Amino acid sequence: MSTESPTLNPASSTPPAAAPQPQGPPSRGEIWRHRIWIAISVIFFIELGMILVVIPWTFLWNDNKLLILHPAWRAIVMHGFTRGVVTGLGLVNVWIGIWEAVHYTEKM
Repeated sequence: MSTESPTLNPASSTPPAAAPQPQGPPSRGEIWRHRIWIAISVIFFIELGMILVVIPWTFLWNDNKLLILHPAWRAIVMHGFTRGVVTGLGLVNVWIGIWEAVHYTEKM
């Protein structure tokens, strides 16, 4: 009986899986699906970012019915730091959208 564990014994280990075979160039459908996905994600990130940048400084943020019912939350949400964090998150979203658009490459 051997004291070695089966994973440390190279003779009893299973052979590695075969490397995937390289495929040909992607089809036109795959390329267009990727392009549409990038366009949708860029539009989503930029729009969401613009909303998050603007909303904390409008009346929609101040006159929210949910905040009227919860005064403790209202004090937190109306604080300038919270508004700045939400605006910063919006700027990050805009940056992600722009970065995705600029760094897009075809999958070839």
